[in-house]
Amino acid sequence: MNLRKSVLIGLILITTLLPGQSGITHASTLAQAGGVKRDVTYCTANGVALKMDIYPPTAGQGKPAPVVLYVHGGSWISGDKWEIGLVSGELNAKGYLVASVNYRLAPQYKWPAQIEDVKCAVRYLRANAAAYNLDANRIAAWGSSAGGHLVSLLGLTDKSAGFEGNGGYAEQPSNVQAVIDMFGPTDLTAFNPDQYAIGVGESVFGVKPGDPTDVLVKASPVTYVTASAPPFLILQGDKDRVVPASQSQKLYDKLIAAGTPATLVMVKNADHGFTPTGGPISPTLTEIRTIIEGFLDRNIGGTQPLPLTRTFPETGKSISGRFLQYWEAHGGLAQQGFPISDEIQERSEIDGKTYTVQYFERAVFELHPENQAPNDVLLSLLGALRYKSKYPDGVTLATPNTTPGSVLFPETGKRLGGTFLAYWQAHGSLAQQGYPISDEFREQSEVDGKTYTVQYFERAVFELHPENAAPNDVLLSLLGSLRYKSRP
Repeated sequence: MNLRKSVLIGLILITTLLPGQSGITHASTLAQAGGVKRDVTYCTANGVALKMDIYPPTAGQGKPAPVVLYVHGGSWISGDKWEIGLVSGELNAKGYLVASVNYRLAPQYKWPAQIEDVKCAVRYLRANAAAYNLDANRIAAWGSSAGGHLVSLLGLTDKSAGFEGNGGYAEQPSNVQAVIDMFGPTDLTAFNPDQYAIGVGESVFGVKPGDPTDVLVKASPVTYVTASAPPFLILQGDKDRVVPASQSQKLYDKLIAAGTPATLVMVKNADHGFTPTGGPISPTLTEIRTIIEGFLDRNIGGTQPLPLTRTFPETGKSISGRFLQYWEAHGGLAQQGFPISDEIQERSEIDGKTYTVQYFERAVFELHPENQAPNDVLLSLLGALRYKSKYPDGVTLATPNTTPGSVLFPETGKRLGGTFLAYWQAHGSLAQQGYPISDEFREQSEVDGKTYTVQYFERAVFELHPENAAPNDVLLSLLGSLRYKSRP
């Protein structure tokens, strides 16, 4: 695949990620009003003036604004800060200050010039927090492709990595509070830079094929993962021919193993830059926009309040208030599915009490105002109810997963391991899924008639889909839909 063509298509698609009203209209209106500060010199590195564009918020003025720092892609040898100018308007309208940076490019400037510049940009913003009325403690970094690689390093490295450079503002820290990595390389030792673009290994990192990999190890985000890492949102095409999906999977796995909050969204049928290949991409660009906005709102928070109600034309149903907040904070569409009912009053089969509930494709939310948040929203025990109804005497052919690392739960006497354990740990574990109440067994789906390896939990049923790339190789049965259909 031609890299430059792939990156260009990717940039076109990225400009649609935050559409709202047209992002181009927002940006041009700001420019006409003199709001955008262009070509601000943020640092000077070895005599080179480094530039950024600053897009101030159009809402919430008066309060220090959270910051989104955007880092462009282009295989470390091309690209420009103008990319974000087409999509900054939606973020500005939610109260975010957006800063988009240029950095020194290879081959004229070898590694680590690129990460040194991006770190200096963060220090500059902190040093000038009062001038720009920004909140120095709420900075998120967002990058695509090579920019994804740079923001991942930005989120994972401190001064001990030796990437601070000499551009200025050494008294300021360069850490960030959240990272959005879109299809960035994460382990350069397992990813031949020349696969990215011929000659990149030598022109950027000074490494020829067959050379020692010390430089590449030090330039790899996976080298620096610790429990102190900020929350990560990783977005990756499952059919990316430039940066393989395994790169994002490896970073995600390391973050989860370290106990760091991380979300991996594997975009189905997506090549580099989310270019569709083999079918429509899923989630769609609109859904990816929602995922990005929700991640930013949860982790650094815009000054504008989240919408009180969200309506889904796919089902004609809306989510409001605490249910909406819970839905957005616990996987949204991928984890819970679309709402399929309005809020209703329903008597629980577990304790006989009546609760306000709402049905979703994969879950039922119960409102418990007697509990403190986040426990004021609980998931109905759909897995337990269905298992009891369908298998009153248990399943005779279930097999415990005894792979290395598997876990036995004495509360239920069931074992969880392998792919199901990894998914359980990454998607809310006990609070979201409950205890395992069966071992693994084969079951015919009532949705498509196919037979899958499944395991029942108190609040869910996991289905194994090895035909899909992780994390979509585990899907949740549509228990909410099945339960809703069975209501009298």
